[in-house]
Formats: sequence, structure tokens, C-alpha cells
Amino acid sequence: MTSLETSSLAELREQYDYVVVGGGTAGLVVASRLTEDATVSVLVLEAGSNRVDDPRIAAPGLAASTYDDPEFDWCITSPPQEHLNGRCIAEPRGRTLGGSSAINLGMVIYPSRTDLDSWEQLGNEGWNWDNLSQYIKRSQTFTPPSSEIKEQLSLQYIDPAVQGESGPLQVSFGDGPFPTFNGAWPKVFESLNHRITGDPMSGIAKGAFCNPGSIHPTTRTRSHAGVTYYNPEVAKRPNLRVVTEALVEKILLEKKEHADAVATGVKFVGKDGVQKIVAAKHEVILAAGAIKTPHLLELSGIGDGTLLRSHGIQPIVENPNVGENLQEHGFVPFSWEVAEGQMTGEALRNPEIAAGAMAAWQQSGAGPLGLCAIASAYMTPPELQDGELHSLITEYLKSETLSPGMKAQYEVLRKMLEDEEEPSGQYTLAPFQITPEKGPSPKGIFGMTEPENFISIVSVLNRPFSRGTVHMGCSDPQAKPIFDPRFFSHPLDLELHARHVRWLETLAWTEPMASLLKPAGRRLQNSSRDISLETARELARDRIVAHYHVAGTTAMMPREKGGVVDPQLKVYGTQNLRVVDAGIFPLIPRGNIQATVFAVAEKAADIIRADAKARSH
Repeated sequence: MTSLETSSLAELREQYDYVVVGGGTAGLVVASRLTEDATVSVLVLEAGSNRVDDPRIAAPGLAASTYDDPEFDWCITSPPQEHLNGRCIAEPRGRTLGGSSAINLGMVIYPSRTDLDSWEQLGNEGWNWDNLSQYIKRSQTFTPPSSEIKEQLSLQYIDPAVQGESGPLQVSFGDGPFPTFNGAWPKVFESLNHRITGDPMSGIAKGAFCNPGSIHPTTRTRSHAGVTYYNPEVAKRPNLRVVTEALVEKILLEKKEHADAVATGVKFVGKDGVQKIVAAKHEVILAAGAIKTPHLLELSGIGDGTLLRSHGIQPIVENPNVGENLQEHGFVPFSWEVAEGQMTGEALRNPEIAAGAMAAWQQSGAGPLGLCAIASAYMTPPELQDGELHSLITEYLKSETLSPGMKAQYEVLRKMLEDEEEPSGQYTLAPFQITPEKGPSPKGIFGMTEPENFISIVSVLNRPFSRGTVHMGCSDPQAKPIFDPRFFSHPLDLELHARHVRWLETLAWTEPMASLLKPAGRRLQNSSRDISLETARELARDRIVAHYHVAGTTAMMPREKGGVVDPQLKVYGTQNLRVVDAGIFPLIPRGNIQATVFAVAEKAADIIRADAKARSH
């Protein structure tokens, strides 16, 4: 498919059974699954262009080059953050066919059983590990690593029984060669008596692992929604129409007295700049992501009545929960200079090496551009003194002033925090420098501007207590919403994250990693091997970066407890408007959320089909 074919508005029907807003990670899954039934018509409207053939998307190793580029990214940046010394936080979001699955770093990481079971505990029957893990498997095809890669990366824990075998998304390790650091990573944790306890895909695991990537096993191209769920065969279906460069401005809603609102269609502006309306016979499905979906709900008259009226929008469904409950994993990176002779991502700054890497990838998928050379680990808070966690919880986790919904969430989070088998943090190894001090733009953070060669290890808080917001700033649908993550607005997050940050130095200077670093080399942060807790707090505030995992802004929970959608993903107060994206997560799960979004979309397609079947009888 070329961008011209998908951006054309020729022969667009006036009505489709389903109109899907957002041709990204979730929207293309739903559209693909619904149109397996030849009698069902689906229109997908994607604001971005079709760039699936662009090497910046197709080559896994070039992902960061798409960030802060309006050709691929919504380019959203927060206001100054009160708890981060006034720093602003950038949040890349895919604005292209395939959505964020087309521009992320491609790490395939799984939630825990406890994470998904907690969704059911918060009032969503059927949303649990046993159910959703089947959809994770359904979404992907896992290609096992070669015996050489298995040995190099200590992948003996892989359990073939829990991997997907026939799904659209390709998941693989590739043929390497991986940087030496990746092979050292699991051994560092073993040296510290934290051997991996199982396959992370099983939903129960502590310790270090080298995760696969969403990468095709033979072509070494990125496997994302725009080329898997919308592959050439799917694109030929006469009952599916995907239109790119089509910005949806609002959902059209009809409201009769004492009845739920009905979504009749959408208003959008296509590539020709002309405003158009297309009708939805059955449903409108919002899959625009956890930032744009609540923004669209507000533009359409669903949200906090006071906010909407202040921007001249008449409320149709008043629900102050829209755009609230925003959760995001932030990561705090440390970078150390590597020993002479070690190869890192900085090698690609050399034009000759970069050209050679591109040529190798284009010819056969070989070399660093076809790899996901990032490894992870799950850990409980390291080196806590006896009773320290209990003291922190007692001091900082007050429930007197909480709403019923937040009280329910915090009770679940507290149990997970106190569970010694449930890791509270994620550590990730990246074979290149990360420089948050260069400002909010990812082009500075990942620009590799420091002259030496580095590795980075980052710490992540799996389940933050802080909650942010995303709301309209004006009634202009072309304007960006205001994204306010409010990192560390809950003091317990800073205390927990600082303890994980302190351990970064321990990981770097434990063998076999220590021998790969330059003994008196540069650090890109003001740390030392005996870093104090106070310094760790300061560095957390000064260096935290968004992890590009926004969730929770249209939460699936009872309405009175902060919910925007019910367990059928229907927006409260409407008959036929659904949300299918990470915004529905009531609680953010551990790790990178792409695999969970695919699973949610697969389950959503089943829910929608079951509803259609019931409607026809």
C-alpha cells in the first residue's frame, strides 16, 4: 500500500457499519478482526500518513529518529512539572499508520498475572490474566531464538507453551550479533543472587531477561499494526476502508431526553482540507490513544461539564472522569562510559558505519538496525532495611482524603507493593547514551551528543501512585490537548523510585558488567558508587523521562469509582460509542504496554462481534 492509496477520499461511502477513529496499535486490530466477516463494513480514519515503507519505521533500530517529528509523532510536551523542578516532559505518540506500534522501540514485554487480575478486582468481570493472556498469544507469532543466541543471552527460561504460534504480530530475537552488554546483563543479576525465576511471558517472573522485539524473524523489519493487521491481503477486503491524513474533529452524538446518547457518525477533515461527515450504522470506536481519545470525547461533549462550558461546548454526557487517572511509567537513566574496544550505539554517529549498517539491513536484515538490543529486569525494591517498606507505606499512603475510586486502586497497589513475589521496579539496559539534561525533546535525549561511547541502565517504577491528566485547552480540534503527567505528585513514588535509582550503580559495577566499563570513565549524571538516598531523589527529579506508556485516561471502572467505560468498553451515557486503547486500563501494568494493548484490542473485537450477534437475533 502506498500513502496515496490510503489518503484518497475517492468513493468514500456515506455510511459504514463501524467507524474506527485511529489507525494505530488498537484500531487496526479491531478493524481487521471485524472485517473477517464479509458482511460487516468498517472505515478507519487515521490522522497521520501512511509511512510503512519509510526506513525510519521499517528498520527497528531507527525508531528514535521518528520522535518529535510531526511526520510521525503528535509532538506532545507537558507544561512545567511542579515535582520535577519545573522540567517539561515530552510524550511521543504515533501519528502514522500503525500508531505508536510503528514508532516505539519494539520491546515485547508482558504484564504480570497480578496486574491483569487487579482489573477484574476493580469491577471488570472477565478482565483477568486467564482471559487476557489468551489474547496476547492470539495476537502474535513467536519465533524461538537459535541455540547460539539462546546461549549468548541466557534464554534457557523460555517456555514455548506460553508463546503465540499463529498471530499477526511477529516476535523474535533475530540472529545478532548482540552487544556484549546484553550477554552480561542476566549474569549481573545472577551475581547478585537474583536469577530469573521463569519466563516473563508466563506472568510470573523476577530477575533479568533479554526480551524479544516486534521484529520479523527473516526480513528483520519492524512488525507493527500497520503491516500485520493491515497487511496487503487484509487491505484488499472490499468491506474495509482505511483513510490516512484524516483528522477526526468530533464524534456526532444525538441525545434524547432520559435516554443514552447515540453516536451517529464522525466529522473529519481529509487530505483535501474539506470537512466531511461519515455515518456509523452500528458503532463508533475510539482507538486514538490515551491522549487523543479523551481529547476527542471532550470536543464531542463528553466530559467535565464545567470544563466543556468554559470552552463553549455544550455537555451531552457529563462525566468528570474523562481525561483523569492518567498513569505513565517514567524512567530514570544513568549512563557510563564503556571500556576501549566495546561497541555501542554511538558507532552509528560515524557516517561510514551508519551507511554500512543501513546497507546490511536493506540487503539481508543483518546488523544492528534489525535488532531490539535492549534488555530488562523485574525487581522488588532493592536493599530495603527490615520494616522500611512498611514505614514508607504508613507515612505516605494516607487514604482519608481519597475518592472511593482512588481508595480502591491504592488498596490493590498496596497489596502488590507488599507482595515479595511482585516486582515493583523494572530495570532496562540500553547500549547507548541517554541525556535528559538536554531538554524535553527526544531528539536531545536520544541524540548521542556526548563524544564518548556509553551504556545506560534505567530504573522504572512499575505501578506509580501519582495520577496525571489530559484535557482540552481550547475548542479548536487542531490544537493539542494539555498533557500533564504529574510525575512524583504522590510522595511515595519518589521514595520508591529513589531506592531503585540507587541500585543502578550497583548493577553497573557488578561483574561481568564492571569489566566492560572504563574504570575512571565519564558518568553523564552526578552519581557515585556510594550514592546517597538524597542524591538519588534529586537525580530522579532531574532525569526522569516519560516511558511512552500513557494509560488510564478513559478508565474501565464503575462510573462512581472514576470510570469512563464499562467492561464492554462502552462509554457511560452512550449506547454505541466504545473506547479501545490504553486509556481503558484502570491500572497501568508492569513493563512496556504494547503487548497488552494488542490483547485488549483482540478481546474488544470479540466483545463487539458478540454484541452484533445478539443484536441480529
